[in-house]
Amino acid sequence: MKKYALIAALLVASASSAQSIVAHVNVDSLLVQMPEYKLAQEALQAEQVKFESEAKEMNTELEKGAQALQANAATWTELRQRQEQTRLQEMYNNIQEYMQQAQGQLQQKEVELITPVLEKLQAAINAVAETKKFSYVLDASQSKGQVVYAKGGINIGADVRAYLAK
Repeated sequence: MKKYALIAALLVASASSAQSIVAHVNVDSLLVQMPEYKLAQEALQAEQVKFESEAKEMNTELEKGAQALQANAATWTELRQRQEQTRLQEMYNNIQEYMQQAQGQLQQKEVELITPVLEKLQAAINAVAETKKFSYVLDASQSKGQVVYAKGGINIGADVRAYLAK
């Protein structure tokens, strides 16, 4: 009988020690509240405005060239018209290439600016999870779809916000 009681006690002890504590946090909500994230978004917006302004200038030049071609078509030789068409096609191709490169640079800049913010947020989540002895922290952001049902549970959003405010 003592043997069975000892086995039962060991099973209960091992079951309770193997039990994990699960918490959740809305990462997207925390991220958009971080001042560093807001600054990164403003910097990206400024870069985008610069690229768009330059592209607009290039498009204006292209339109002027197209209007000149159309206005002078009757007086220019066929050779001159073909040269102008070729020049305009090259301008158009350059604008397209510029837009692709600008998009790539914006994506690279976004990674460069957002990565440290995400790392800081992850470090805060890790610190709170370790302090509160959580085994798992799930991302409850709607955009991620990681938590499909959460009733009750432990939301550590306020704790992470407080940690970030330090």
